[in-house]
Amino acid sequence: MHIPDGYLSPVFSLGTGVITVPGWAIAAQRVRSVLNNRTIPLLSIFAAFSFTIMMFNIPVPGGTTAHAVGGTLIAIVLGPWAAIIGVSIALIIQALFFGDGGILAIFTNCLNMGIILPFVGYFAYRLIAGRSPLLSTRRVWAAGIGSYIGITVAALAVGVELGVQPLLFSDGGRPLYSPYGLEAAIPAMLLSHAFGASLVEALVTALGLAYIQRNHPYYLTSLRAIVAGKTVEEGEPAKMPQWQLYTAALVGIAVILFIAGFITGGGSINHLFGADWSSVNWTDVGVMLLIVLILALVMVPLAWFLLPRSIRKVGTAFLAIAIIAPVGLIAPGFAFGEGSTQDVQQAFHYVPKGLQEFSGIFSAPFSGYNLPLPFFNGDNAPLWHQAIGYEFSGIVGILVLGGAVFGLLTLLKRLRGNEPAPVREPQPVTTTEHNKELAFDSK
Repeated sequence: MHIPDGYLSPVFSLGTGVITVPGWAIAAQRVRSVLNNRTIPLLSIFAAFSFTIMMFNIPVPGGTTAHAVGGTLIAIVLGPWAAIIGVSIALIIQALFFGDGGILAIFTNCLNMGIILPFVGYFAYRLIAGRSPLLSTRRVWAAGIGSYIGITVAALAVGVELGVQPLLFSDGGRPLYSPYGLEAAIPAMLLSHAFGASLVEALVTALGLAYIQRNHPYYLTSLRAIVAGKTVEEGEPAKMPQWQLYTAALVGIAVILFIAGFITGGGSINHLFGADWSSVNWTDVGVMLLIVLILALVMVPLAWFLLPRSIRKVGTAFLAIAIIAPVGLIAPGFAFGEGSTQDVQQAFHYVPKGLQEFSGIFSAPFSGYNLPLPFFNGDNAPLWHQAIGYEFSGIVGILVLGGAVFGLLTLLKRLRGNEPAPVREPQPVTTTEHNKELAFDSK
């Protein structure tokens, strides 16, 4: 869903800024109402989480890959304006540092994933949740369904944007930018998300909200008036043990994805999702997974013991996610509309002039989420070398993004000046929860 440079006309790409830039301005103003000592680090964590899960590419129908975003979860907890800030900064850093999404396409990518996705997902969630209690199971289902709708609508927007390029910009009957027409782009984006990435987005959002309901309900109840409406009751979280909930959800999504892949692959295991899995060097994959496992067994416990208590859980969790992120490198193929000029040449036997001209307009320092050293990205570098580069790039991205979001939000809070802080309703909490909140505030 990260549109690279060259697939859209520069006029079209920059033109979407007419929507995106005012959206950023309004978000910067509106998000101040939720900024306090708890929500600033929380939004920083959410933004880093969004960045991290976007590194996980999964195989999807059509022989391509896609990823979740996490924008709806941010919108549910902190409001859609906060989601615009968090996801947009993640997308900008991905483009500037890792070449994931074009520089000229930043406005468009932020419109799709940073504005359309969280707003559609959030309001679908509100509609489905109705006036149910904040901690009810209905809201978990509403979060999953709402996020599914949000990312699918965002994928539709990408399909339209790519598909109109041949209609608007051509030379002698040949497209100048995206070679995909509407008849190809829209079905490809909808299929790859409705039966792939959207399911993962729903899983991440539903389980994320269920976790917050059970372990940190204050984040939902303290912003009730702003995010959900002050008349909404608090309620009680579900009694099902978390491990049972997570296991059932993961198994369910895995089964659905396998069935979708089996059907779209023509009933062949070697062509799940329409991809050519026989092209995968499974020996290299096995070595990579072994190296990843060893790194996880060493680095995760080390992080747990070395990190300060105030960031121990969060820091260890993000390190663990970054270490296992290279699993997404196994899937063959590439995301629809994100192929290189070589991929387009192979598919269409020519490269559109504009795509050729603008695809190399900017070279990111950690392009492809890899380190700029021969050991990691050399022509003959084995997969496990790439995996280590991928992991370190992810860690760098998490640190840079977390710092950038925290700094920006702190600045916005200070710019608020003497504006009165939003009134929070007192909430009944247990002694344990109260102590946790006091400890959090003191950090």
